[in-house]
Amino acid sequence: MTFTGWIRLLIRLPLICLITLVHILLIVLCYPLNWLSTHYALVVGFITHSWGRCMMVLTGGKLDLQGSVPKPSFYLVANHLSYADIWVLLASLRATFVAKHDLKSWPIMGQAMKLMGIIFVNRTKKMDVSRVNKLISKELHSPRGLIVFPEGTTTLGDELKPYHSPLLEIPATQQFPVHSVLLYYEDKIGGGKSLFGSSYVPWWDDTSFAAHFISLLTQKGYIARLSFSDQTWKDESRKKLTESIFEWSEIEYKNLKKYAQ
Repeated sequence: MTFTGWIRLLIRLPLICLITLVHILLIVLCYPLNWLSTHYALVVGFITHSWGRCMMVLTGGKLDLQGSVPKPSFYLVANHLSYADIWVLLASLRATFVAKHDLKSWPIMGQAMKLMGIIFVNRTKKMDVSRVNKLISKELHSPRGLIVFPEGTTTLGDELKPYHSPLLEIPATQQFPVHSVLLYYEDKIGGGKSLFGSSYVPWWDDTSFAAHFISLLTQKGYIARLSFSDQTWKDESRKKLTESIFEWSEIEYKNLKKYAQ
């Protein structure tokens, strides 16, 4: 690690802890609204949006949004590269997520994610999808959007993994329009791009979260580019709906790689 990297880490890490704690406390103070009205989701949407923007600044990130950015309520399908996707998307949108159940066990952040209204899914248990779909149905018309990662895991970014259809069951049956976004990263120094598997931001291998996060904080920064679809999709069949979205995503991803060369 370079001397400059150490300085970045020593400045950024305490500030991230402080800012995150402040936002968690704000959510806790607002929690009584959860029993009174739907205003809780609205207020938490603004709080998490603020946290996402703070995280972008403190990690050296910059946003580049392209296409039609959806307004709540919305259902958004996104590719998945890293834990950084969470704050990048929250900095861009007022939304919550469907996330892997193991995140729920993270110290402090796990409880914070519960308070945020994140829906946890255990993908190893088929029966859990039924429970999650009931929660998605309740969240679908709230004053914030809902984001899902149908690849089911993070990737290096040089290609898309096939999208899984179970989490699209509710928008399919309710004929709720589905948006899509493709997310990719470009390093500020060196020009590494996740589209070609060369950015430092994706977290996809066996590296521990702590080691990767510390390494990320030592870097100068990155540009998070989000390409939103101009169209939305509806279909009574979740599988056909998923196929249509993935078909658009593959074509758009190839175009993005062509233009990035």
